[in-house]
Amino acid sequence: MSWGRSILRRIGPGFIMASVVLGPGSIVAASRAGAEAGYRLLWVLVSAAVLMAVYTSMGARLGCALDTTPLDYLSRKTGRWLAALAGVSGFLVAAGFQFGNNLGVAFALGGLLGEHAWLPLWLWPILFTGLSMAFLWSAKHVYKALERMMMVLVAVMIVAFVANLFWTGISVPRLVGGLVPRGEPGDLIIASAMLATTFSVVGAFYQAYLVRAKGWKREDLKTAVSDAWLGISALGIMSAVIMIGSAETLFGSGSSFGHIGQLAQQLRGILGPVSNLVFCCGLAAASFSSFIVNAIVGGGLLADGFGLDSQVDSKSTRWCASAALLAGCLVAIVTLVFGTGTTQTTSLLIAQASTLLAVPLCALLLLVLTSSRSVMGDLRNRAVTMALGGVGLAILLWLAWTRLSALYTRVADWFQ
Repeated sequence: MSWGRSILRRIGPGFIMASVVLGPGSIVAASRAGAEAGYRLLWVLVSAAVLMAVYTSMGARLGCALDTTPLDYLSRKTGRWLAALAGVSGFLVAAGFQFGNNLGVAFALGGLLGEHAWLPLWLWPILFTGLSMAFLWSAKHVYKALERMMMVLVAVMIVAFVANLFWTGISVPRLVGGLVPRGEPGDLIIASAMLATTFSVVGAFYQAYLVRAKGWKREDLKTAVSDAWLGISALGIMSAVIMIGSAETLFGSGSSFGHIGQLAQQLRGILGPVSNLVFCCGLAAASFSSFIVNAIVGGGLLADGFGLDSQVDSKSTRWCASAALLAGCLVAIVTLVFGTGTTQTTSLLIAQASTLLAVPLCALLLLVLTSSRSVMGDLRNRAVTMALGGVGLAILLWLAWTRLSALYTRVADWFQ
């Protein structure tokens, strides 16, 4: 029993971060990669998980080294403008994509309950937004409650997605072959989607806040870093399992799906209702965990950017997180009731435009701060970490450029 409690004390922030990254978007990206490329792009997923672990461990070390929050430190050194810019852009990313988590919850429960669903899809976002806000405002210690909830939800995800291999099977030779870097024409779009959804550097930046909420200091560095790697390893394993299951069931079938509900329906037709039930349980856990933590990340960054109390338990963080929850809920309701239209398109444009700034900015700030001797002292980045961090930053800048090109095309089409 004491051994189990010791293990629980050593984990937390890394698994919370894994729960927010593994949401509907990353599940769709991994599933589409398996359906369209089989095992061929497994190496891309592994690479993205490694880069995410490197940046998340940077965030963990930054949280252990600083005596204040990252954006508060920046405001002292550079002025409030840079901290506010990072906080606002991080909040807009969270709020803009929050509606995707709402849709994920709605489609997951719709697929889970099927014809027995007692609520129309558009009411599920209202229900879960209400539950999330009740959680935010009723929990005396939000971080402790969040940590326990995310551990349970991550456990459900692991059991559900790994259990699905019982129906799909796994090809060991193709698994090994998928770890060898290679690609074919058309793989670039799929690979970029997996990189964007798995390598979530805004979340890695917020790891510093979670480490502070956990109460870890410089003397807890090894624990904080190992927790980061364990959490992101769990994320990578679950994403790989989802990709493998899709490769075994959908690759070569010509299947096409645009959202998580269509994916669940296809798996139900191929694997049967029992497998679909297990998959939807994991999907619901992934959607709901991302649903809550994403709002807290955006709320905490916004509060800190403007010099407000950014502790997870503070009223300012709860108010800002509530704003992100309500914005996502509103867009999801309009989308579910009226279909894809102007409101959804506008939300996507705002989210993509914010990502263009927030992601490279958070990556650059995290890399620069953790490489600084004056900030980190003996905890600063070593050569290998700096090299991998540079590679990650270059990839993020490339992704930002591709998003900018796509955004320009969308805006041009929108005004025509």
